[in-house]
Amino acid sequence: SGGKIEILKWLFTWPLSFVLYFTVPNCNKPHLEKWFMVTFASSTLWIAAFSYMMVWMVRTNQSTHRSRGEATEMAFVGLEKHIENCMASLIVARQGMGDMAVSNSIGSNVFDILIGLGLPWALQTLAVNYGS
Repeated sequence: SGGKIEILKWLFTWPLSFVLYFTVPNCNKPHLEKWFMVTFASSTLWIAAFSYMMVWMVRTNQSTHRSRGEATEMAFVGLEKHIENCMASLIVARQGMGDMAVSNSIGSNVFDILIGLGLPWALQTLAVNYGS
C-alpha cells in the first residue's frame, strides 16, 4: 500500500514538477551555477503565482458559499509561506546545517518585509498614487 501511495503522489505532482524543471534553472549543476539570479527571480515569480491562485480559489469558494473572509485569504497565504520555510529549514537541519536553517527562517522574514510589503508599497506610492 505504501508503494501505491507513492505512485499516486508522483502522478499528482508530476505536471508541476515538469513545468518547474523547465522554468527554474537548477544551480546545483556545475554548468548552471551562474544562473542563480534567474533561479531566484523565477522562484519568486512562481511563489507569487501560486499565492495568487490560492487566494483566487479561496475567493471563489467564499463567493460560492456567500461568505466574506479577507482574513481567511491572508491566513492561507501566510500558512503556505510558513509551511514552505519550515520544510526547507527541516531539510537543511537534517543535513547537519543548523546555521542554514536559522538563516532561512530569519531571511524569509526579512524578504517578506522588504519585498512582500516594501515592493507593493513602493509601487503604490510611485506608480498608482504618486506621493501618497
